[in-house]
Amino acid sequence: MISLLKLVLPLTALALLSMVFLLARPVDTSRAIEMAEIDVEERARDPRISGARFAGVTDDGAALRLVTETVRTDPLAMLRFDVTGLELYLDGPRGETIEARAEAGALDRGQGIFSMDGTVEISASPGYRLETGRMTGLLDNTRIEVPGTLTGAGPAGEITAGNLLIEAATTGPAAYKLVFGGGVRLIYQP
Repeated sequence: MISLLKLVLPLTALALLSMVFLLARPVDTSRAIEMAEIDVEERARDPRISGARFAGVTDDGAALRLVTETVRTDPLAMLRFDVTGLELYLDGPRGETIEARAEAGALDRGQGIFSMDGTVEISASPGYRLETGRMTGLLDNTRIEVPGTLTGAGPAGEITAGNLLIEAATTGPAAYKLVFGGGVRLIYQP
C-alpha cells in the first residue's frame, strides 16, 4: 500500500500542477494598460507619491496629521516636499480640533515647517469656519500663522481680520488660543 502511494501521490500532484498551466488563459497585456487609472509614462517623467500621509505628536501633546493628494521632492532640498491637495488635522489633548484644506503647499522636514497655499479653508472648534490665501505652521509645536487677510464665521458672528495666530494656550481650560489681529472686524450675531 505504501509503495503504491509513493508512486500515485507524486504522479497525481504532477498531473494537477500540469493542469494549472495547461488550462490557464493567457493575459492580454494591451487590455491591462487601457484599464490602468494612472498614466505610466507621465509618472516616469514626473515621479511623485500619491496619497502620502505624515503624522506625529507636537511638543504640547497634540496629534498632527497631514494628508496629501500628491507629493514631489524638491530637487534642491532633500527634506522639502511640494504637495497638492494638502489637508491638516490637529487634535488637541483636550479634544479640540483644527482642520485645514488647501490646493497646494509644502512640507519642509529639515526646518520643521509646513505651508498651505491657494484657497485655504480652516475650521476650528468650537465653530470657526475661516478662509484665507496662505497659512504656515510648525510640525513639532502647535503654532499656526495666517499672515494675510482672512474672512469667515465664528461662534459670535462674522469675522474679518488682517492675520491670525493659533497656538497652544498656557492657561485656561482650552488647549488652543486663536489671536486675531490686523484690523479685526466682528459682526456680532446674538
